[in-house]
Amino acid sequence: MAYLLYGIMNESTGTECHGVLTGMKDKPVLFVAAHGLCAALSELDVEVGAPPVADLLAYARVVAALHQHQTVIPMRYGSYLNGIPAVQDLLRVKQRQYETLLAELEGRVEMGVRISLPENGSGERVPDVPVEATCDGRSYLALRKAHYRTQEAVTQDRQACSDRYIQAFAAISAKQRAETAAPNGILTLSLYFLVAGENVCRFREIFAELTAGGTDTATLTGPWPPYNFVTADSGTIGESLSSHLQSRLSS
Repeated sequence: MAYLLYGIMNESTGTECHGVLTGMKDKPVLFVAAHGLCAALSELDVEVGAPPVADLLAYARVVAALHQHQTVIPMRYGSYLNGIPAVQDLLRVKQRQYETLLAELEGRVEMGVRISLPENGSGERVPDVPVEATCDGRSYLALRKAHYRTQEAVTQDRQACSDRYIQAFAAISAKQRAETAAPNGILTLSLYFLVAGENVCRFREIFAELTAGGTDTATLTGPWPPYNFVTADSGTIGESLSSHLQSRLSS
């Protein structure tokens, strides 16, 4: 029998009763404890291919519900194990790794800042310089040099923007992460902060101060389970899925 895993918790908190949880496909969420840890899972057939958005949201809701009551390591979506003994074996093999991560995440949440970036400092597109743009080698090299200077300035502007936010939240965040992507063709800087739960209000205040001038197109997200502060080899949720879930849940 296949089981879909949602998250890993300490046994002392994970086995507490917090009401009935319903997971994907309306399957009940079960709890398996072993080796001082506890896994939240649902009995569910293995599925191939991209899941529908409704399933992703149902999965995320379970993780969020668990996170409300205790520290949780969010598992990678699509993590299936064949039978309860396999779940217990996972907890045995990765016991020390999970315990270390749970201690690091205890009492903390993930806050996010998304900033829409212009393609360069002036908001104009950085022009490409095709080979056929000129027959004059000297002029072509001059254009290429100007092109690279502009690209470097763009990179520096983005780094400066990232540094400004990271430094502003440094005193109240244990860890920070940054990534750049272009969903729907819009260049976006995503910053993630691991923050103690009691500092969420202060985080929001600092964000309001940073954006008061209106120079950045920035959005605050969270608090979330700490999706972006667990490693891939922990069997935890992938970054791209995390961003997708957060985007859907905040819309």
